[in-house]
Amino acid sequence: MPMAYEPSSHETFTHDSLASLAYDWERVGDPGIEAKWPGKVLLPRGTADVVRAVREARELGEKIVVRGSGHSSNHLVTADGGTLLLTARMNRIVDIDDENLTCTLQPGALLAGVDEALAERGLGLSVVGDHNHITAAGFASVGGISPASHRFGLFLDTVSELEYVDWEGDVHQCSRNEQQERFLRVLAGTGRHGVITGLTVRIIRIDKFRTVLANERFVTTDFDDFVERSARLIRDPGDALMERGAWADLPLPVGSLRLGQFSSYHETQQNPLKSLYDRVAYGYQQFLGYWAGRLPRALDEIVKYVGMGAILIPPVFGTAKNIERFTDQILDSTVGDPTRMFIVLAPAGRYETLLRELSALCLRERRASGAVTFVSVYVKAVRSAYLSGPDHGDKDPKHFCELMLYLGVDPQKMTGPVLRALVAGIDAVAVEHQAFRYMHSMTSEDPAVRRKVDPNALYDPEYATDTKEA
Repeated sequence: MPMAYEPSSHETFTHDSLASLAYDWERVGDPGIEAKWPGKVLLPRGTADVVRAVREARELGEKIVVRGSGHSSNHLVTADGGTLLLTARMNRIVDIDDENLTCTLQPGALLAGVDEALAERGLGLSVVGDHNHITAAGFASVGGISPASHRFGLFLDTVSELEYVDWEGDVHQCSRNEQQERFLRVLAGTGRHGVITGLTVRIIRIDKFRTVLANERFVTTDFDDFVERSARLIRDPGDALMERGAWADLPLPVGSLRLGQFSSYHETQQNPLKSLYDRVAYGYQQFLGYWAGRLPRALDEIVKYVGMGAILIPPVFGTAKNIERFTDQILDSTVGDPTRMFIVLAPAGRYETLLRELSALCLRERRASGAVTFVSVYVKAVRSAYLSGPDHGDKDPKHFCELMLYLGVDPQKMTGPVLRALVAGIDAVAVEHQAFRYMHSMTSEDPAVRRKVDPNALYDPEYATDTKEA
């Protein structure tokens, strides 16, 4: 069960201080970014409070920005001089239905805490992020991906009902069966359509904290080998319960260190030795995570790269919970080179081409400007009804893949024009291959481009107008 130390990928700042409200995840990539202080902060406790806040803001001509834990960037969760509505006080588990396997949550409920509460009843979320501070509504508003997404889809694919307050101040109840168009438009809507005030998600019977899975992994130093072998597992995960992979290109004084791995986690016979291995191996990684961000700078950077090495050679046995929160309990993104994250969600058949083109794009930028330092790509398989689109109907969801670019950056060289050009290049690759972007990471501000890369545009006929006004 939970340790006294709470793993965090950002030891140097918290989500729970007034100072944090002026920033979003952008400061991980640019620690010197200018603060965007809100002029007004709202802390509703329930739906009625949200209704009053929205109607008052409408009368005053104010725009409300909704914020959970602030893990998003892309100008989604800061309100420079404006009104910021925090869901932090709306954080309860409203109901757990053991018979129908559903869980009803307030929007600010932290999913890591929800999973712990469910675990006491032999239950769990099928899709949960690796950060401990992700909120239920925040995850539903952007999508939500986990190592089990090849089985269960995005987090939003597990949402069955929603309550939200639109920007007129009216309350709506919607689901997959009632007012379905509203329901699908609000999911992955990044807060454009109102404030989510409640959601019901499907859950599963599972013992995440004790059941050990076996990691059938491969490790390689050859990029072509990684691309080809990981592509087979992305397209056909087989009976894997969880899976993820990573490729890293780390610059050295001469040349670079290149290493990749892909892990497929399967059922295995339980025994005390495997459980002990899990505790020791992941305990070592949590030890790295504990010290990350707490040491002198030079030592901190060493710990960060040791942590990256641990990610690239993961343990051969692990519990589902340790596998889910793997990176968050090792790496501190605020240590060493600042980092930027860009995520592409693509048809599985485009995986190899996209992996090659996106990696080449980042390496070219490293050579051209020096703004990019290390280049890593984290990959997962995703099978999502939402990404399949409204015309797909009740057919089996299509196969997709996640390619998360996790880049070290030099903030002095990653100027505004360089960053915008890099983002435009990533968006162009996505558009060319009919892929989506995960909209909580930076994308183009051009409404025409955003309409092509935002999966929510599939469900919102007025998307171009909405985003232009926003």
